[in-house]
Amino acid sequence: MKMKFFFASLLLGASVSVFAQGFNDGIDFYSIGDYENAKTILDRNINSAANKAEAFYYYGMIDFKNGNFDAASENFKKGMAADANYANNYVGMGAVMLKQGDKLGEDMFKQARKLVKKDAKLEVAIAEAYFAADPTAYDKKIQKCIADARKWTKDGIVETYICEGDMSMAREDVGDAMGKYEMAFTKDESNIEATVKYADTYFQVNKQLALQKLHEIIVAHPNSALVQRQLAEKLYENGDFAEAAERYGKYITSTNNHFDKDEARYAQLLYFADKFDECYSVASALKAKITPASNYYVPACRMMMYSLENKGQWEEAAAIGKEMFAQKKGADDINFNYKDLVMYAKALEEAKMPEEAMKYYDEAIQANPDNLDLARNLASQASKAKVFDKAIYYGKKVVASDKCVPGDYATLANIYQDMAIADSIPETKAASFVEAVNYINKAIELKPNDIVLLYYKAHIQAASEKKNNGAALESMEALANVIKALPADQQPPYKGTLGYAYQYIGLYYNGVKNKAKALEAFKSWLEVDPDNVNLQKVVETMSK
Repeated sequence: MKMKFFFASLLLGASVSVFAQGFNDGIDFYSIGDYENAKTILDRNINSAANKAEAFYYYGMIDFKNGNFDAASENFKKGMAADANYANNYVGMGAVMLKQGDKLGEDMFKQARKLVKKDAKLEVAIAEAYFAADPTAYDKKIQKCIADARKWTKDGIVETYICEGDMSMAREDVGDAMGKYEMAFTKDESNIEATVKYADTYFQVNKQLALQKLHEIIVAHPNSALVQRQLAEKLYENGDFAEAAERYGKYITSTNNHFDKDEARYAQLLYFADKFDECYSVASALKAKITPASNYYVPACRMMMYSLENKGQWEEAAAIGKEMFAQKKGADDINFNYKDLVMYAKALEEAKMPEEAMKYYDEAIQANPDNLDLARNLASQASKAKVFDKAIYYGKKVVASDKCVPGDYATLANIYQDMAIADSIPETKAASFVEAVNYINKAIELKPNDIVLLYYKAHIQAASEKKNNGAALESMEALANVIKALPADQQPPYKGTLGYAYQYIGLYYNGVKNKAKALEAFKSWLEVDPDNVNLQKVVETMSK
């Protein structure tokens, strides 16, 4: 695990300046290692910073964490110029120097200690600076800083435990980190950083306990953007979508210190809750204020399209889908997911743009070739609608996969049969029947004695005959033999199928004047259907 929380608790030196809540939100996000969002909030609220030296310090630390050491040094220097008595910037400068191998960085720590004597928070910051430079080489100095910090506050302070937790997390010792964060939280249950880190680590092993602590601290800090966002996100991760949506809604409307990502998440949660009008409204507002270059432009379009489809507004859904997919300028530019492709294709289909729809259905199948259900469904729908070319197109996609099953060949055979029956041109009609038999044979090759498949083959061949010319005779006899070979107690469900086979066989032989075989077949049919009065008369007549 990377050093997500390193340098997280540097609330150093002199008393914390009284900032507007907005700037404090930036410090809160910095404290949990969310440096990108921290900088965004600091930029928004820089004018509310009562102490510019402190503002430069946080900018410097964000640069330091991102490896931008020159920029970090410049910010620390600006901080010193703004207030030479603010100790934090000397610690920050010392951290940069040690990280770059300049041991004179320790002189910066000495300067900070002259400005703020025996300050526990300062010692924690210096300990973390040593840790960032080389946790092994400076281990003794790190431990001394932490020991001094605790000594000067008797019982120790929250920041010392958070510091140790961050260092354990950086070493990937999650268990020890959890213990240290719990000790920090126990010392001060109203401390935002301690509680959020405690909840974040405990969420991995006890989600309900973590959520309970976040619910409790939001009472103490109802206006904290970090606490509101953390609770909403953890609820989402726990699958509590309804409450997560409610919390995200409050968070977004109560503070300007939220992010485009949060609005995208809120729209998503509203969609999960079937609140399609609200989802569309939130996503539409997000799309209107960002550019197509934003990472959240496509998510906004996605939620708009999904919502419109669920409202049956197909043309509007197709239009926004077109905007969304226009962002794909290259093969690796944007990875649209399977549902995006299917939903857009469906919108195009319902908006009477079938050719475009097929293009995106194809992409969906290519994106998830192991999931053949979409192609199967499309083939079935097209066949029912008598759009046979499309049905065959998707049916062949299924059987081309190594994941296809015998039933897929049977489905394609039935599509060809239905197309043949609907065709009025003798040549193409006959060709379709041939294809139908070819595909049902492929199914039978995989399951040779399957009664359903044998029935389908016999039925297809019988349907292809203008008259009872025996095209299905061999298949009918094979079907009858397989059923008769079953144990007696397993034959009853197939009585109708067996009777169908004997009927065909009897009529065929009767038509070619083979009375003996015809009578044999009709007698076998009568055994299956002994109450058939007409059949009784036929057998009686032929037996004379």
